[in-house]
Amino acid sequence: MKRSCFVIFVTLLFVATFMFANVRLVFWHSMADYQKPALDKLVSEFNSTHPDIHVVAIYEGNYDQTVTKLKAAFLSKNTPDIVQLNIEHLRIFTANRQLLDLSRFISETPSLKSDFVDSFWKTVVINGKPYALPFNISCLMLFYNKDLFEKAGLDPNKPPRTWKEMEEMAKKLTVHAPNGRTIQYGLFWGVSGEDTAFYQFEPLIWQNGGKIFNSSMTKCLVDQPQAVGALKRWKSWFDKGISPANMTLQEGIQAFMMGKIAMGPMTSGGIRYALDNLPWDLGVAMLPSHKATVTTLGGGSLAILSNISPEKQEAAWEFIKWMTNTKNTLYWYENTGYLPVRKSALNSLQIRLIWKKFPQLKPAVEAIPYARPRPVNVDIIEIRHILFNAIEEVRHRVKTPEKAFKDAAKKVDKILELEGSK
Repeated sequence: MKRSCFVIFVTLLFVATFMFANVRLVFWHSMADYQKPALDKLVSEFNSTHPDIHVVAIYEGNYDQTVTKLKAAFLSKNTPDIVQLNIEHLRIFTANRQLLDLSRFISETPSLKSDFVDSFWKTVVINGKPYALPFNISCLMLFYNKDLFEKAGLDPNKPPRTWKEMEEMAKKLTVHAPNGRTIQYGLFWGVSGEDTAFYQFEPLIWQNGGKIFNSSMTKCLVDQPQAVGALKRWKSWFDKGISPANMTLQEGIQAFMMGKIAMGPMTSGGIRYALDNLPWDLGVAMLPSHKATVTTLGGGSLAILSNISPEKQEAAWEFIKWMTNTKNTLYWYENTGYLPVRKSALNSLQIRLIWKKFPQLKPAVEAIPYARPRPVNVDIIEIRHILFNAIEEVRHRVKTPEKAFKDAAKKVDKILELEGSK
């Protein structure tokens, strides 16, 4: 009997030791520039601590580009093993069961699910099943130049709390040259860049008491008074000259970094980059409120492809679980600004030490209760382009806000109707 138990023990030990022997995993991600070194460091550390698994991390472009490449990869049957997907894109691939349902793995570690922040966890659950683990979750925050606030006679520790206050401060922060040319703008509210532009516009609709879609995602509601009202208010910032109407997103960011724009909404995932590169004192605050206090929850998650071998599935699970553990989510937060995805991280002593070093990281955590996930749909990229084009038509004075959103709602409704008939 003892001998039998010993044989079983040795066998299990052998299996555990060689379960992942020489497993090579390809991981597609969308973390470029300042986020990539932090991601590469995590992947390198995983490889060094898991000698039987080797992860190869490959940058595949932004979120939309990754979606396009992944669709092509499925057609050519040359997919990665793990992919970082924007939380609004998950549904594109779960519709055809191309992502692995993680229910079995989750059930084997019951405490795992309960440790993820509830609102973050909901973003990866589709039809009651988890298809990813939250990883680089962010929310829109108001970035502002404390030096310019002080120079304009404003309290650098009291950012605007409402739209009205923001407009009043932006007016004081807008500076003109003797010839009347604007040399400093008080506000930059994203006006180009497809995904980013509408990402920044979404909270304005919510803050004005409106909705983008109905609860069943069968009808677009941007033609309703609250959404149209938000578009009118947004347009007024250009008309008043407090926000530049003709800057690209990158031009606006560069102007902000050079001290030529005083404030604007930006992702919390860029806080550390800003702190490391700005020559002036950065302030970070909750987005100003109007009828409601709300910001946009965005970012990505880590998913496993369903077409890989069971051995690779097990190894991939080890990787995404490790990447999102308490220690690593705190490292990721400190080095990027993306939010900690674990409750244990939010309640840790370490996060308080991080706040002592980088106090600008704290407001994003305080904004979590007010962060609303972006709308999701299998055709969300096409829908978002329609909505983006609508606000572009207003910016270029091609259409009125009423006309632009009315036309956009009709186009989106046709897509939703067609999808519902499938």
